[in-house]
Amino acid sequence: MKGKAMKNREVAEPMDPVASILERMDQTPDAPALTGESGTWTYAELGKYARRVERCLRASGGGAQDAVVVQGSRSPQTVATLLGVLLTDATYVAIGDDLPDSRLRHVLEQTSPRLVLTEEPERFHGAEAKVLTPQDWAQGEPADEGRPDRAMRGDTPAYIVFTSGTTGTPKGVVIARRSLAQHSEAVRHVFGLRGDDRVLQASSLAFDVSAEEIWPTLATGACVTLLPGRLGEVSFDQLTRLVVEQGITVCNLPASYFSGWAAHLDAHGTELPALRLVVTGSEELPVDVARNWCSTPGRPRLIHAYGVSEATITSVTCELTPELTTGERAPLGAPLSGVRTVVVDERGERVRPGADGELLIGGPGVAIGYCGDTPRPQHRFVEGPIADAGEGPWYRTGDRVREEHGLLYYLGRLDDQVKINGVRVEPGEIAAVLVGHQQLTDAKVLKIGENLVGCVCAAEPIDQDTLLGELRAVLPPVMVPVAIVRWDAFPLTDGGKVDVPALRATAAERLSGSLATPVGSAEVRHVVRRLWQNLLGASDVGPHADFFALGGDSLAATRLSSAVLRETGLAVGVKSVFSHPRFDDYLAHVQSMSTRSA
Repeated sequence: MKGKAMKNREVAEPMDPVASILERMDQTPDAPALTGESGTWTYAELGKYARRVERCLRASGGGAQDAVVVQGSRSPQTVATLLGVLLTDATYVAIGDDLPDSRLRHVLEQTSPRLVLTEEPERFHGAEAKVLTPQDWAQGEPADEGRPDRAMRGDTPAYIVFTSGTTGTPKGVVIARRSLAQHSEAVRHVFGLRGDDRVLQASSLAFDVSAEEIWPTLATGACVTLLPGRLGEVSFDQLTRLVVEQGITVCNLPASYFSGWAAHLDAHGTELPALRLVVTGSEELPVDVARNWCSTPGRPRLIHAYGVSEATITSVTCELTPELTTGERAPLGAPLSGVRTVVVDERGERVRPGADGELLIGGPGVAIGYCGDTPRPQHRFVEGPIADAGEGPWYRTGDRVREEHGLLYYLGRLDDQVKINGVRVEPGEIAAVLVGHQQLTDAKVLKIGENLVGCVCAAEPIDQDTLLGELRAVLPPVMVPVAIVRWDAFPLTDGGKVDVPALRATAAERLSGSLATPVGSAEVRHVVRRLWQNLLGASDVGPHADFFALGGDSLAATRLSSAVLRETGLAVGVKSVFSHPRFDDYLAHVQSMSTRSA
């Protein structure tokens, strides 16, 4: 529906996506279901493998509401294994094949799985769960055919997905089968999925966007094409070749990756004859990127999608058009069918249209809660009704938005606000000005020490003085960064989002510690010990404790560097922990930097 926002649409009562997939197996058994590096699987082959997994799980004691960890590479076998878990009425916890050991331990502690299905059983040595490998079900007989009963299984958890943990300890979000069914049906309708579609599966299986790529596609009878490798490691040339050669018709890309790919396509004049729809979100989409895409002849439809894990992936969408990209921001859009949204003030009261506030999401997509003793903590969920908006539960997104003419606009994170010399500053507003510059394709503004630093993405070198001069012409002095740091491409997480901790740590390294803030030696010891404990899940850290022996890895090292910078103002390089892995040696290194900066 071009030229209009995606409004709420009424759809039929949703069918469990597993039931829909089973119907496709009956109706089109020879149609392609999954395509990966190992080849193509038909719906019949998908069903046979999944039923084998189901029988093996049941024989091993797995059943309704049991958590089952699925660890494996992105492949038809792994997707079929996830389906087998759902056929058992169990709850899958997909973790991919590259999860750091410390994060893996956290997942196991939080979910207490009954079973683990893995290609690497040695990683789960000592786990309380029973560990199974593909050899345990590969030659077995498929389970007897059956159909999920929607009425009985609606409240059964479908999957658990862990939040990114960039602001604290990762939390396991529990999503019900009913929520997944509602979401799958709404997405099928808004994306216009058809049986002849080929949908790219690019997100890590550990992220919930993968569920949006897989289950609605299979429920439609279309084919899921699995991206070989991690999205952050796939070049724009490689993605373009894959889209063309595989005849991809629908793809879902994080805004940062999409922005770079769009610029690449323009630079090379590349056409994508089969691609009919691009969905982008997960991060703020630069309006200039959207405007250029929508005004370029021959480009596929572009849907801007917004959502959070705690409300079942995507909740708000908008099909972007030239008319909707004339302002300073690209609209998020309007709620999907069944989703309710409301914008509230600090007192939790609904604000008038046009006023800023926090976005709350309600409806059947709201999560069962988090793993643990407090599934729905009050600071994240509102259980009661909101005047003129309806009953709870509501999820508090922490996102600042504004509603204009029935469309929601993203304004930034409530917790991203920073104070510079006592003045509250919105980094997102500065980044929005930066990305309006012709040379820049993306921008992030970070507080490093007590200063603002602009991180920009550009294909060619930039003149920092000229760029800062342009900012001074349109921004108050307090909002002008002290420095601009350029990247060819921003570092990305496994899910394809900008890796902000890595970006912050690298920016600090490039600035050579010139922005560090002096801190006392005793304070440094306390902070560094606490950060090691939090990042490594260690109850205590002694003077001879080894960072890597405690489960640390390169990702944890990046997060440590970023955390030290955030809390002390000291730009300690990522490589420091590799050269000083023993706690006391690392601490001495950090304290020496503190002394030099005093």
